Amino acid sequence: MINAENKNTKTEDLFLTCYEMADMFKIKVGTIYSWISYNQLPKNIYRKLGKKPLFIKDEVLKWFLAGAELKKRNCKT
Repeated sequence: MINAENKNTKTEDLFLTCYEMADMFKIKVGTIYSWISYNQLPKNIYRKLGKKPLFIKDEVLKWFLAGAELKKRNCKT
């Protein structure tokens, strides 16, 4: 993620919180948590830090530009 050429990259520039993600897509934060709960988001766009999901900004943008498709709704985890 952080390469030697770009050591000045701040952590806040690399990751998004659920609130920032919801604001970016103009949806409710609960929708983001629902997508996570039902395993609808691609696993490569976020990581959990304990129970707190952090979204990888570059991966979110790639996913969005590729059409932002959600997976079929599975059982809650």
